[in-house]
Amino acid sequence: MLLKSKLKRIIASALFGDPHQFLTLRKMRDKTFILMYHRVLYYGDKEQVFVQPGIYVSQNTFRKHIEFLKTNFKILFLDELLQRIENGKNIDGCCSITFDDGWNDNFTNAYPVIKEYQVPATIFLATNYIGNNKVFWPEELCFYLKLTQNKWEYLPKSIKKQYEREIISKINEDKLLDNIIENVKKLNPDERENILEKLRIVSPIKSLPKLLIDWNEARIMVDSGLINFGAHTANHVILDQVSLQQAEQEIVQSRQHIEDQLGIQVNYFAYPNGNFNKDIKKLLKRIGFKGAVTTQKKLIDEKVSLFEIPRIGMHDDVSNSIPLFIARILTKRF
Repeated sequence: MLLKSKLKRIIASALFGDPHQFLTLRKMRDKTFILMYHRVLYYGDKEQVFVQPGIYVSQNTFRKHIEFLKTNFKILFLDELLQRIENGKNIDGCCSITFDDGWNDNFTNAYPVIKEYQVPATIFLATNYIGNNKVFWPEELCFYLKLTQNKWEYLPKSIKKQYEREIISKINEDKLLDNIIENVKKLNPDERENILEKLRIVSPIKSLPKLLIDWNEARIMVDSGLINFGAHTANHVILDQVSLQQAEQEIVQSRQHIEDQLGIQVNYFAYPNGNFNKDIKKLLKRIGFKGAVTTQKKLIDEKVSLFEIPRIGMHDDVSNSIPLFIARILTKRF
């Protein structure tokens, strides 16, 4: 894995390092892109609570990205970019920045950089986690797994068997936990909750530190004129794993929370985990959303479906240099 990362860095530097990067980006005629971030951490922050490798960038990496984008692109609010596409206007040299979930470090670490460079961004909120100490199940699961004795016995047999060698060896536990999250994600919500209930009972520590923003912090960001907010369900439910009725409740409640708390109109939605189907898309259209963003990685042109909008996910190990950042945007293999 380390060798693969080094190879990618060498290739990215050769293809997109100075003086090639500017010329390469200018070839993106009639296309645009939307970036997807989750967490922005100071060096060392990720040691406090387990953080999945694929959901964070360091603040230093984020600053590099913003400085480069500010120099080379016109950064627009998501709704402004999508309105340009819908109205057939020119999108050359434009892009947008988005965040999913509403992590506390969006306010403490990302927002100061956004203010410094005066660029707009959109944060999609899972609203029942805002203003309290609730946490998402992957963080809660890994928090308890790290602290609990005989922890692996509380996982389903199929997962334990798949990772038996790694569990016994105790090598690279963070990688093991990341793989376990991806497998538990495939279970239905009741199965996930059953695992957590067992771990809550036996864990020596019962609660995690505050990980999400509160509504006052959200209001500060709205009042700056630099941050807009979109809906991301109330409870970060994976929508194609629940009934359409429950999906509608989650989506409507999320939008209502944001509009009531922040006094803004919510027009766009982000699918939790990127999961959706044709019924979910029809539902969003019926209840008045103008579009929805996915986790599909590709550039955008005027033919994009406004309820299947791609975004390019950024995390530190694939974007911590500008050549890697450009390669992540422009190529499928990075």
